Amino acid sequence: MFTRAARNVLKTCPPRRGMAYVAEFKPPTMNDLPVPQGSWREHYNQRQRKNNIHLVAGILFTGATVAYAKESGLMVFGYGPKIGKE
Repeated sequence: MFTRAARNVLKTCPPRRGMAYVAEFKPPTMNDLPVPQGSWREHYNQRQRKNNIHLVAGILFTGATVAYAKESGLMVFGYGPKIGKE
């Protein structure tokens, strides 16, 4: 019975929100953004060099892992039965 009364009271109370009005709010403009400095091409080349090193390292690591797993017998690719003389 108490829960029914509490439920009705909670339904009538509006939800409270902890938001406040900020009096000195200034909307951001394009002038507030930082201005890029330096050559974009140099920065782009540095990032591409780093990304290419990561790509090559990942490909080499994956290839070495698959080769090791194949040679050690941990991975069987299932090429089918061997045909002919061995």
